[in-house]
Amino acid sequence: MIIYRKKFVRIAEAWYGEEPDARGVDIARGFQREEPAPGGALCREFYTILIDLTRDPDSLLSGLKRGCRYKIRRAEARDGVVYECANAARRPDLLARFREMYDEFAPRKNLPAIDPAWLSLMTATGGLFVSRAARATGDALVWHTHFLSGGRATLLHSASPPAAEAAGRNLIGRANRFHHWRDMLHFKSEGAILYDLGGWYQGDSDARRLGINRFKEDFGGDVVKNYITERGLTVRGKLFLRARTLLLGDAI
Repeated sequence: MIIYRKKFVRIAEAWYGEEPDARGVDIARGFQREEPAPGGALCREFYTILIDLTRDPDSLLSGLKRGCRYKIRRAEARDGVVYECANAARRPDLLARFREMYDEFAPRKNLPAIDPAWLSLMTATGGLFVSRAARATGDALVWHTHFLSGGRATLLHSASPPAAEAAGRNLIGRANRFHHWRDMLHFKSEGAILYDLGGWYQGDSDARRLGINRFKEDFGGDVVKNYITERGLTVRGKLFLRARTLLLGDAI
């Protein structure tokens, strides 16, 4: 669990069904809960893909679609893509390089910037990992961050440099598949039993998000429904949630 300030409210954030400590905070927030929170909390359905990491590597590999397996092999054998992963608390240099890439990537994709205070607190839990797939020369092609807790590794961020030409975009696509595969093996070695691909779009109208779904579905696994919950614990917290809902709907 982490506690941080956003605008004028203090938020306690917990994952995977852990109950946040509500003392001295305005909002209690839960991510990837298996069940809705009781007691009138705001509750949003969150779909994601979970992959069972208890299987042996050969079984995991056979669960990937054939084209995905080919691109992973090509990325390693012909493109020379290499992989690196570390606990963010032990490699602040790697985390800083990820931040540099993400700060450039997010505006291009209309994504929110990362809150530095939140990132520092997540790092301090010891559960934040940063990984990259790179050319043999060291130039990064894809960055990922994951949160590992309770046997579940969840993708939080993915970022890559711009590529104007089709060949560059195709290389990044192969590198990203190789990257996820190696992430799966890494977190299996860390004792994780589930690999969470960080969301799955349940709608049918957003072509970009449907394309991301197809990419994630290449890795097999099961689409599951989890919940993101929020509860206002003070007048300030309740007013904040009410105002945000009026302005932004169910966005967090």
